[in-house]
Amino acid sequence: MYGLNLYQLELRNGIPLSRSSASPKNDTISSLHRKALRYQKDGSQEEAIAQLDMALEIKPNDAELLYDKAISLQMLLRFDDAIEYYNKSLKIDPNNFGALVNKGLCLSNPNTNRHEEALFCFDQALSLSPGDPGALSLRGYSLDSIGRYREAIECFDKILETQPREVNILINKGLALSHLGKHDEAIAYFDTVLDYEPDNFFAMQLKQESAKNMKRDFMQ
Repeated sequence: MYGLNLYQLELRNGIPLSRSSASPKNDTISSLHRKALRYQKDGSQEEAIAQLDMALEIKPNDAELLYDKAISLQMLLRFDDAIEYYNKSLKIDPNNFGALVNKGLCLSNPNTNRHEEALFCFDQALSLSPGDPGALSLRGYSLDSIGRYREAIECFDKILETQPREVNILINKGLALSHLGKHDEAIAYFDTVLDYEPDNFFAMQLKQESAKNMKRDFMQ
């Protein structure tokens, strides 16, 4: 599946960083947390985790600290560990949209491949923010990955209603159509992408593959 453009606001490495309202903290925790966020922003995730761990020793059930540790673990590609900390954060703050989406991202990662569980996270996130394009994109990706192509297309269509020129979504819809054997329709979507981006190599490649598959199906 082609890469998805998620979350234009406060985004780092495809990971939404929306935070719940911070609970009052003492000065030590606040200081450690600020240092952790600076390290996280600079890409020094191990150092960020060290600061967060010290803060969590003082306040182990702080949803925001747990969430930020999960983000750093996710950035280190430690998906199972990140899921554990997203779960801890969500147990305290079950309506944290970013935690739900990020947990789904970890679960749907090719190295994890737990798409059914990811779908549950994306559905929960969409119940909090219906129509969110990032959550819809990820939901469509997971649906496509487990062969539920028509449902995936429904997700992509919802995004295209408001973002008709979103290249990644057009490609993802084309892929889902090709998985359904609708190669002529898939080619039309890849052509639309190439109208917007004539040098989009991925769209060119997918168009060629769909044309070959259409010819093969015709010959059978």
